[in-house]
Amino acid sequence: MKASIDNIFGKIEKIIITIDDNKYEFIINKQEAIVEFLDNKYIIDATKIVKNMYPHIYKFHSKDNSYYEEFDQVYSFKLPINIIQPSKFFLNKDLILKIDENINPDNIYLPVSIINDEYVLLDGHHRLYALNENYIKMVNVYIKEYSKEIPDYVYIAKEGNIKNISQLHVLEKDEYEKYWNEFLKQFEF
Repeated sequence: MKASIDNIFGKIEKIIITIDDNKYEFIINKQEAIVEFLDNKYIIDATKIVKNMYPHIYKFHSKDNSYYEEFDQVYSFKLPINIIQPSKFFLNKDLILKIDENINPDNIYLPVSIINDEYVLLDGHHRLYALNENYIKMVNVYIKEYSKEIPDYVYIAKEGNIKNISQLHVLEKDEYEKYWNEFLKQFEF
C-alpha cells in the first residue's frame, strides 16, 4: 500500500490522501472531517492517516453518512498567539505563501505542550505564523505529549532570542531545507 498526502490551506482546509490510486478527500470543519471518495477500499486507512495528522478531529463521515467514524473528543481551548513559545527557529517562505491569506482560524487546531510553565508549539509553525501575519490574536490548541528533543529545540530557540512566532526567521525554500537538514543531523544518534 502506497499513500501520498496533499494539504490545501485556505478558507476551507482540505487533505487529499491517495492510496494505490484511490483518492480520499477530507474537508476539515473545526473538529470534523467530511470525506469524499469513489472506492471505500482504503477508507479506514485514509481516516487513520488523517486522525494521526490531526488528533483534534474526532468525527469523520461522508456527506450522506454512508461512512461514519467517531473517536473520543480531544479537549481544546484558545490561547493568545503571542504567548506561545515556538520550538523551531526558521520557516520556509514557500510554505507560508501556500497558506491562503483567507485561512479560517476556526479550523486551525495546533498541538502544544507545557514545558517549564510555558505553552510550547509542537507543530504547525507555518500556520501559526500565517495567522499572526493576518492579525489573528487567538488560536485553538490542544495538549499533546512532546518528544524528547523538544526541550532542546526550545532552549536553542530562546538562545536565538525567539520567544514568539513573529521572531522566527523566514528563509527561501533551498536555504530552509539546507539549514533544517543540517540542524536535524545534530540530533541523530
